[in-house]
Amino acid sequence: MVQRLHERAGAEVPFDLVVVGGGITGAGVALDAALRGFDVLLVERGDFASGTSSKSSKLVHGGLRYLQQGDVPLVREALRERSILQRIAPGRVEVLPFLLPIFTRDGLFPRRIARALGSALWAYDTAGGWRIGRLHRRLRKPGVAKLAPLLDSERIAGGYLYYDARADDARLTLDVVTSASDAGATVINYCSVDRISVDNGHTSAVELNVDGAQLSLPARCVVNAAGVWAEQIDDLVNQQLAEPLPSLKVRPARGVHVTIPWELVQTSVAMVLPVPGDKRSVFLVPDKAGSDGSFEVAYIGTTDTDHEGSLDDPECSSEDVEYLLRAVNSAMQTTVTPDNVIGVWSGLRPLVTSDEADEGRTADVSRRHRVDSSRSGYVRVVGGKLTTYRSMAEDTVNHVEQVLGKRRPCSTRKTMLADRNEHMLNNICAEGASQSELIPGAQLSEADVVYAVRYEAAIHLVDVMTRRSRLHLLHRDLAERCADSVSRIMQRELGWSDAYRDDEVTAYARVCRAEISAMSKGSV
Repeated sequence: MVQRLHERAGAEVPFDLVVVGGGITGAGVALDAALRGFDVLLVERGDFASGTSSKSSKLVHGGLRYLQQGDVPLVREALRERSILQRIAPGRVEVLPFLLPIFTRDGLFPRRIARALGSALWAYDTAGGWRIGRLHRRLRKPGVAKLAPLLDSERIAGGYLYYDARADDARLTLDVVTSASDAGATVINYCSVDRISVDNGHTSAVELNVDGAQLSLPARCVVNAAGVWAEQIDDLVNQQLAEPLPSLKVRPARGVHVTIPWELVQTSVAMVLPVPGDKRSVFLVPDKAGSDGSFEVAYIGTTDTDHEGSLDDPECSSEDVEYLLRAVNSAMQTTVTPDNVIGVWSGLRPLVTSDEADEGRTADVSRRHRVDSSRSGYVRVVGGKLTTYRSMAEDTVNHVEQVLGKRRPCSTRKTMLADRNEHMLNNICAEGASQSELIPGAQLSEADVVYAVRYEAAIHLVDVMTRRSRLHLLHRDLAERCADSVSRIMQRELGWSDAYRDDEVTAYARVCRAEISAMSKGSV
C-alpha cells in the first residue's frame, strides 16, 4: 500500500475522496464509496480501530435505554442495522441473550417495576427486536437462578430474558477495511494527515506523513471521520474553504470496561445490572469460550463520564473500577475486588453537542450521528454508534455524491463482509506455522500472528496483542507472557533487528504497566 501511495503521489489524477480516520465509521465510508465506484483512499494515523472502535462494549444492539429515553427512531434504526449486520457478517455477529433481573424492594415484589420493564421490552421487540428471531420472555425466580446462580437469591424476584447481539469490534472494523480494499480502495494505517491543501476555496490535496516521508496526493473531496479527533482535522482546513462547515463541538465521553475471571460470576447469559446510587445500569457479559464451550472470563461495562485531558489512550482510574464492581457486588452473592481485575479497556465516545440541553450527564446525550458537507469538497461525520456504522456511512457517501456530482446506488446492505481467508491460513500452516496455542488459554497461535502480519496490516506488537486478538483486553497477564513469542514471529516476518524487537517488547510492557498504575489512581 505504501508503494501504491508513492506511485499516486507522482500522478496528476486525483482521488475522488480521501477518508481520514480508520475506525468503524471511516472504514464504512471507504467501503460504501468504493462499492459505488469511487477512487478512495482511507488513512489512519495509528492502527485500524485503535481508537474508540476497539474499545466499545462489543455489542451490536438497539439500545434498550435509548428507548427508555424516548429516542424510538434511533432504536428502530439500530435494530434494523443489527439485522443487516447479522446477514452480511454471519461469522462475526452472534446472538446474545440478556437477563434483566428484578430485585425485591424491602422483601416485596416490585410489580410496578416489573410492568414497566415488560412494557419496555414489548416496545423493543415491536421496534425491531423481533428481527433477531426471538421475543423476550418473563422468568420466575428459579429460571433466573438457573441462568445466573450467583445472583443474590434473597433479593431476586424474577426477571426478563431478551435478545441482542455482539461482535468483536476491532475485528469487525478490520473486516470492513479488508472489504474496502477488496472493492478497490487504497487503505493504509500509521499514516497521518499533516495538511489539507485548499485551492481557490476548494480542497485539492492531502499531505501525508508515511514512515517519515512527506507525500502530497491530489483529492477532490475529503471526509473527516476522525471521531473524537474531528475538531483537530477541522482545524487543518475549515477556515480556508469557500463554504466552511458549521462549527462543531465534540464532547468526549469515557467508557471503561474491566475483565474478571468468569468463575466469580458464573452467568451463562449477559446481564443488565443497576448501579447503586446511580440511575444507570451496566452490562455483565460472559466471554472467551474455551475449547469445550465453557466461559473463561466476563467483562463489566460501561462507565459514561466526561473526559478531560489527552484524547489518546484515556486511562481507567480506581474510581472507574469501583463504579463497575459496585454494580456486580450489589447483585451477586460473591465479592469481586480490584485485585480480581485481569483486563481493562477505556475508550472515548464522540458525542455531538449543540445546545445547553447537552450539558447534563453524558449518558443522556443523543447517540445520533451528524453529517455536515460543503460544496468546497469537505465532508464531516461525527457521532453515532458501532451498530449503526453502515447507515452512517451510507448517509455520508450520499453527501459526498452531492459534492462530486455523481449518483450511484448504495449496495452495502447486501454486500457480504470479508472474513479470514482460510486458503491463505492453510498456506501459512503448510509452510510449517503451528496452529497450537502459544501458551495454554491464549487462543493465539503462530499461524494467527503470521496471518495478522501478512494479510491484516499488523505492524507493531501491540496491534496483535490488542486488536488482531483480544488477549490483552481479556487477560493481560496471559498477553504479557505471550508477548516475547509473538514479537519473535513478527521479527521473522517483518525483518526486525534485535534492537527493534526489544523496543517493541518494552513499549508493550510500558502499556501494561501504565494500565496497572492508572487503576491505582483516582480520576483526573
